Amino acid sequence: MNDLLNGARALSKSVFGQRDEYELQFNQEEDGRWYVDFPNWPFDHANLEMVAGADELCEYFSTDGVAKVKVIPSDKEEEHPGYAKLIRKAWSLTGGSTYEVTQLRGFNENIWLCPVTLFVLGQ
Repeated sequence: MNDLLNGARALSKSVFGQRDEYELQFNQEEDGRWYVDFPNWPFDHANLEMVAGADELCEYFSTDGVAKVKVIPSDKEEEHPGYAKLIRKAWSLTGGSTYEVTQLRGFNENIWLCPVTLFVLGQ
């Protein structure tokens, strides 16, 4: 299992690299469910599904079933004009994280992001 996880981390770095800003794409499939676009993901496709508010955030940003967002991961309190802010409210390595979404007009919900986010963003 550790070899598989290490392989996924290496894949994430090769696809996304370590950057200060990431552009992520989410696609809505025919069944209406949202998935992060993660090429060559070696695990079950269901692991990439956006649920528990994250799907509604994808819908908020959607244009014809595609949502593209730019993400600046940070552990520090920083201001980035034009960006919404996610404030982590709860966290667990295997259980993902719950975030309060702020500074996004018309979206007033918490979202949950699964542990796959750690692979995608590298942190």
